[in-house]
Amino acid sequence: MIQVVSAVEENQWNDFLNNCGAATIYHTPEWKLFLEKTFTYKPHYLFTLNETGRVTAMLPLFSIKSKITGSRLCSVPFSHLCGFIGDDSAFDTVMDEALSLYKHLCLDYLEIRSAAAASGFTTENKFHTYLLELSPEPEKIWKKLNSNAKRNIKKAANMGVSAEATKKTEDLKRFYELNCINKRGIGVPCHPWSFFANLFDILKDYVRLYITKHDGKIIGGGIMLCYKDTALYAYGASSPENLKYYPYYSFIWKCIEDFCRAGYLIFDFGRADSENAGLIEFKKRWGAAEKKLYYSCYPGSPQSIGHDRSDFKLRLAARAINTMPICIYKKLSDIIFQHFG
Repeated sequence: MIQVVSAVEENQWNDFLNNCGAATIYHTPEWKLFLEKTFTYKPHYLFTLNETGRVTAMLPLFSIKSKITGSRLCSVPFSHLCGFIGDDSAFDTVMDEALSLYKHLCLDYLEIRSAAAASGFTTENKFHTYLLELSPEPEKIWKKLNSNAKRNIKKAANMGVSAEATKKTEDLKRFYELNCINKRGIGVPCHPWSFFANLFDILKDYVRLYITKHDGKIIGGGIMLCYKDTALYAYGASSPENLKYYPYYSFIWKCIEDFCRAGYLIFDFGRADSENAGLIEFKKRWGAAEKKLYYSCYPGSPQSIGHDRSDFKLRLAARAINTMPICIYKKLSDIIFQHFG
């Protein structure tokens, strides 16, 4: 008989994840704590136990109350891939429990960030991720890069650009400032400072910051989430006036070299919207293979992910953000960012 519970001991939880090949960093106790500490979301995790009390499956869920993107039950906010994992025989039981929870909470919809072949769910492919198989020898990866990527990495080095890993708080604050500038330029809310501060405070060795420098000044950087054999390029930013120094190429290649030598097997370039041709081309330059991402929603289509930026209201909002003073923009983002998780 399958027993469904809402909480388990952390050692049971981690034992299950360690033996589950589909587990991601988004399934960990640390990611749950990070979301709880950073936002007002409420967790509703579902675990199944066998007769001996061993965890056999799980579905992490958070309830999000939002008048902007809709109130929902989500697995899970700020993940690009996270859904049911574990014993397939427990899938129907867990999904039935999730649907009962969704109805009990009177939310607008239930969103699973993976394919969920359950009755009433609509599954769509709006995004792709790009995976690069690593090798203990970075030289082998270099051969996979296209000529444009190789050329830009060399140009950055020839102009005196360097990249390094760092744990300094002041470097993380500089990354936060660059991210604010980039997001305002796009016309979307930026991550609050607490997002990055809590990420590093709670996830510890699972998260790393790489920075790019020119003339001693940080001009770009990226945050990597590392779990099991995979390193995920999660967040990146640079100063627009310094793109001529190819900061992204510099720190990404440094990451790849380091993760190769550290024994990681996969470098995940992260999610890209199917319509974002420029970003997709950038990711493919590194020799990464495309993988479709499927998201499932009950009922209907996922609303919080993949907003059409050609929408008139969104274009007006983006235009207002573009011209907003940075101090006001940061305060606004602190308030509304959690609606878009």
